[in-house]
Amino acid sequence: MGMHARIPEQFAARAERRHWFNRTDAAELLDWLEDSGCRFIGMEVAEKRADGTWTLLDETLDLGRQTDNFEAVRLGRVFLSEYDGEGRMFEPVWQDMRA
Repeated sequence: MGMHARIPEQFAARAERRHWFNRTDAAELLDWLEDSGCRFIGMEVAEKRADGTWTLLDETLDLGRQTDNFEAVRLGRVFLSEYDGEGRMFEPVWQDMRA
């Protein structure tokens, strides 16, 4: 989807896989993206199975054409609430616009 900017250590330390987060941390990361000036461009969701394997779900949020970052972050929060569930992890995707 896009490039990841360097994220704060408190988020990186809690990621279970690469840049995958539980709903609470993903929501906090959306706050950070909004405050930092990074452009939020989408999110993927995966589910951890009982045997410890991961399945990438078909549900994705692609906001690559969304020009208003405030609206993109709002849609990200809606996506989190709609697809949250037991064993679900989210990967927000963003682009660092500060450089």
